[in-house]
Amino acid sequence: MANAAVTAGSAAAARRPVRKKRRGGVAFLRWVTESPAWGVFIFLCIVANAAILGYDAHHGPNPYSAQIERWNQYFLWLFTAELVLEFLAQGFRRYLRNGWNVFDVAVVGISYAALTPAISALRTLRVIRVFRLVSAVPQMRRVVEALFSAMPGIIASFAILAVVFYIAAVMGTTLFHSDPGFSDLGQSLLSLFALSQFDGWGETIARLQQLNPYAWVYVIGFTIVAAFAVLNLFIGVIVEAVQAAPQEEIKEEIEEVQEEVEVLAEAQEDAAVVQQRILVEVRALRAEIAALRGGAPPAA
Repeated sequence: MANAAVTAGSAAAARRPVRKKRRGGVAFLRWVTESPAWGVFIFLCIVANAAILGYDAHHGPNPYSAQIERWNQYFLWLFTAELVLEFLAQGFRRYLRNGWNVFDVAVVGISYAALTPAISALRTLRVIRVFRLVSAVPQMRRVVEALFSAMPGIIASFAILAVVFYIAAVMGTTLFHSDPGFSDLGQSLLSLFALSQFDGWGETIARLQQLNPYAWVYVIGFTIVAAFAVLNLFIGVIVEAVQAAPQEEIKEEIEEVQEEVEVLAEAQEDAAVVQQRILVEVRALRAEIAALRGGAPPAA
């Protein structure tokens, strides 16, 4: 009875369904699209497409316009085929989880809108395909990702700068209302923006000195706060984000490795289930052979 119970338990364990690997996509296409040669080929295609677009824009209607249009169509079909292959290689969930894949789909989709002959302005959208250089080059991707990750800090710095500009514009309009550059709030904002870029800084301070001998205090104070302090916050935020970008990339690589480990663990579990099935079959065959040798009918 005990042996029968053990055999029944083993058979029940062996009958467990084999779990499928969670990583989707076609393995061969994944090997192709992740190879360095594929990346170099797509990069060269993007550069070639950008070159012929620049040539067409520079020379306008030329003897090669028909060939350029034909090659633009070929490149668009090529990029579309690339997206389809990468989608099949990665699978639905993994493909959409990568924001750069969504970006590539949007760029190629906009390129199809540029094929509309009725609206000539849409033809300029063809050059948007050059943006794919960002997604094709890992270093450029890291910079863009760093900019997006630094966006909260950039917005906060911009808000501080806006407050500084508004306060300085109100003060400048009040103090130097007779000057053409500070006659109203809008003109004051434009003048202050030029001062923050050191555009006409000496001329402005010399002109304001004629209205108020202490105008230099206002101009120098605004320049120190806006041009040297607040504007440098943008640089600090972006530099910090760029330094943190490799860490984010390492985290993504670790997640990919963990996925691979999970796939291998599931494969080992599946192999264990198959091995258990084989052991059950071997035990059943041994029991039948022993029963035949003893002259007794085999147990059901």
